[in-house]
Amino acid sequence: MYISVVTLPVSDIDRAIDFYTKTLGWEKTMDAPMGEGMRWVTVAPKGGQASFTLSVVDEVVDPENFVRVIFEVDDVNTACKDLQSRGVAVTDGPRTEPWGGWAMIKDSEGNVHGLHSPAPVSSVM
Repeated sequence: MYISVVTLPVSDIDRAIDFYTKTLGWEKTMDAPMGEGMRWVTVAPKGGQASFTLSVVDEVVDPENFVRVIFEVDDVNTACKDLQSRGVAVTDGPRTEPWGGWAMIKDSEGNVHGLHSPAPVSSVM
């Protein structure tokens, strides 16, 4: 498991893309529709393992579902089983999405984190 994505709140995604790609020289590593006019946009230093997802965040953010850090795992289903056995609350998933396996967990302080695997989950929990 490693940190793959950290959510960076922005007010203008395209302006932020320009800053990170043109000013800092980073790469746009993903720009995909997420439904209802939303986009999943990530930027990263060239050759970097971790990236920022640029997310337009309303002034009122639901802390119960706001994911700031995403951990990359080999298989979301296996990771959820392991984490649950250690007492970690899995608050959403695991499930298969168009972008891979996905789940959400909550840490001891109530922070919500995402789990992502690049391939579909192996089976349903």
